Amino acid sequence: MDRLIHLVLVVGFIFVDFSFFHDLFKPGERTSFAQVLTGLLSILVFYISINYLIKNDKN
Repeated sequence: MDRLIHLVLVVGFIFVDFSFFHDLFKPGERTSFAQVLTGLLSILVFYISINYLIKNDKN
């Protein structure tokens, strides 16, 4: 169950990051503070989740 939660977190944050940062490539688009925080939070979630998944595979 924990593995499923971590996989959902990774996929969910990839989707959110893609939808937010895809707009950055449009001319005149500016990055909001919320977008920056989402990016920083996603890095933390990726690290924790992928680290858990890798450690779980070794056991």
